[in-house]
Amino acid sequence: MIQRSIFIFVTLIFLLAGCSENEPEKENVKVQKQSKTVESAPKTEPNSEVQPQMESKKSEPQTPLTDEEMLMKPAGRFAGSNYDEQKVQAELDQLPDNLTADQYTEKLLLLLGEDYSSYITTFENFDTEVKVDNLRPDGKITLPASRKLNISILLDASGSMEAQINGKSKMDSAKEAIQIFADKLPENAEVSLRVYGHKGTGNEKDKQLSCSSTEEIFHGQGDQTKQISKALESVKPAGWTPIANALESVKKDMNPETTDSVVYVVSDGIETCGGNPAKIAKELNQAKVKTVVNIIGFAVDNEGQKLLRQVAASGGGEFTSVDNDEALKDYLNKAYDKLRGEWTRWKEKGEGDANKQKEKKQGRINNTKIDMQILANKEYEKLLAAQRFLENKYGNTIPHGEILNQVTERKNFAWTFARDTGDRLYNAVTKSGNEVYDEIKEEGDKNIDDLTNKKND
Repeated sequence: MIQRSIFIFVTLIFLLAGCSENEPEKENVKVQKQSKTVESAPKTEPNSEVQPQMESKKSEPQTPLTDEEMLMKPAGRFAGSNYDEQKVQAELDQLPDNLTADQYTEKLLLLLGEDYSSYITTFENFDTEVKVDNLRPDGKITLPASRKLNISILLDASGSMEAQINGKSKMDSAKEAIQIFADKLPENAEVSLRVYGHKGTGNEKDKQLSCSSTEEIFHGQGDQTKQISKALESVKPAGWTPIANALESVKKDMNPETTDSVVYVVSDGIETCGGNPAKIAKELNQAKVKTVVNIIGFAVDNEGQKLLRQVAASGGGEFTSVDNDEALKDYLNKAYDKLRGEWTRWKEKGEGDANKQKEKKQGRINNTKIDMQILANKEYEKLLAAQRFLENKYGNTIPHGEILNQVTERKNFAWTFARDTGDRLYNAVTKSGNEVYDEIKEEGDKNIDDLTNKKND
């Protein structure tokens, strides 16, 4: 039994070894059959299954480049400042005499083709819009939404305002002038009308009451002139002159969204309540919302004028002395003369900026157009010289006439592309610039006319 088991075991080993030796032969036969099948594939009929497999391996046909895409190709080896006629001719000597016209032209461009990409990119990305956005004067009849103008009028209601000038009390003259001024305020300006010294009397016993008296009698928009007139009716000359106290109150009268603030103090005298109006005016002028403090001295003596000038200077504003009601009206009208001047300057600057921007863009377009045309001419001369070299060397063996046509067509396309694109962009810039100019002129003239009419009303 043992011997029989050993015999079977040995027999199995030989059988396995024999199978292993035969496997490579089978593989070789299989490979040879596949090879023969592939080699014979071109001979198969169109309807065979092999034909579609072969066609799927063919590359898709290349789409020819457009003329514009050809201009965007990298520059040739001897383009621009790298041009060397002897080296170019040495390269041309290496060309065979059996190429097509397209192949010769391609070879020439690989040597001498210029790079037009910077010009074409400039044209493609050119912004033809003229934009002018100068800050408009704050006194615009309808202020820009981003500007919040606060105008505070502080009216002296001390007892001395009862005195008369030319048969009319200072108070009546001041009220009339303020009403005229209010009628001309920007419609959406924030307006605060405050009186001070309007309580008590000029007697010492009423000093504390009078010096602590300051009251905002109107707060609203500049178009609410009737309410301002009504608020002024009840104001009567009464006590002392707390200018500092009134200026201090301007801070709380102001809208938190205010961006620009102007104060007009109408007074016939100096501070009489012991306050320091110059200090308060300086604080207002240096605050986050810069406030300009103007003082209108109404029939003030020389000593009073000196002190009030200090207050105006501290507030970054002006002191103006007026002697009668007409002078007071004239002063307030000057505010509109100033605004008219600001609008005139705004208009002239905007018109100038529009023209400058337009001319600058037009100049850049013209320079790009001319430079590209010059480059096209230079490239053409070099390509023409190379074509002649080949013609002299090979004569009619090569299609030199077709090469010349292709070289000429390239030059004409580049030259015409620069001209047409440049002219189109130039016209677009001209149109945009003229429209912006006309818009600025129209807006400026309208506001100047409005201010003139308001002043003359």
